[in-house]
Amino acid sequence: MISFSNLEHSINFTIAEEVRVSLIELLELCLETDNSEFVTQLGPLCTMLGKATQDQNPEMKNICAKFCGKLATTLGKRVGGYMKTIVEALVTNLQHQHSKVRKETLRGLKDVLACKGAEPYLTGGPIAQLKFS
Repeated sequence: MISFSNLEHSINFTIAEEVRVSLIELLELCLETDNSEFVTQLGPLCTMLGKATQDQNPEMKNICAKFCGKLATTLGKRVGGYMKTIVEALVTNLQHQHSKVRKETLRGLKDVLACKGAEPYLTGGPIAQLKFS
């Protein structure tokens, strides 16, 4: 069983950038292998991903956006209600100076918002920033 509370502590900027990126890549591999392990830990996992998506490293922002999209696509309606911190972090990343970060963020955000249960995050709050005049 995966313990996301320990992983969340590790992600909180106390380890090298390369290791943080590798941890998200490992989570992606675990998701592909046995996604049932994630269902019982969705709250801590999504909280950790919301924090990790705010990392200063552009590569970390990209890999987190990609993983969040994959998580939403894989777990569907089971994960939607836990995505608030992720949506907020992804919307913030849309203002990043690197176009690659903005592109990957849009791809991840598309999958996250399409996830059943994430509908409340489509109105108000950070999503209001996406409305264009």
